[in-house]
Amino acid sequence: MKKIIAINASPRTTWNTASLVREAAKGAESEGAEVKVFDLYKLEKFTGCISCFGCKLPDHLGVCVCRDGLTEVLDEIRHADGLIIGTPNYLGDVSAAFRSLYERLIFQSLSYKTEPRRLATRKSSRRSWKRHSLWAQRW
Repeated sequence: MKKIIAINASPRTTWNTASLVREAAKGAESEGAEVKVFDLYKLEKFTGCISCFGCKLPDHLGVCVCRDGLTEVLDEIRHADGLIIGTPNYLGDVSAAFRSLYERLIFQSLSYKTEPRRLATRKSSRRSWKRHSLWAQRW
């Protein structure tokens, strides 16, 4: 059975965004999926990513270490087969709650290369390439 997580990122739990999220969740349920719905504004207090880099450490690689209202949501998403997210449009952007979820969801999945970046895009002398390589290793 497929597991679907549905998230309402609107502070209004009965208006348009919430209605659309719940209808999409009902559709998934009618097809046999197990569905869990979260209303972000009903969760305990949470924040966006605080850039602690805990999710980059070997013991917690890819898992946000910040424990707050989003912890259960992020854990459920990690084990889900599908994700439904609805957010209203406030001043041409997503809601603050969605932005916090998005930061925490995406940053834990980012990886950083350990090899030095190559800054030279055109052919250059060996000596100048060496200088660029050393500079890139510092960053």
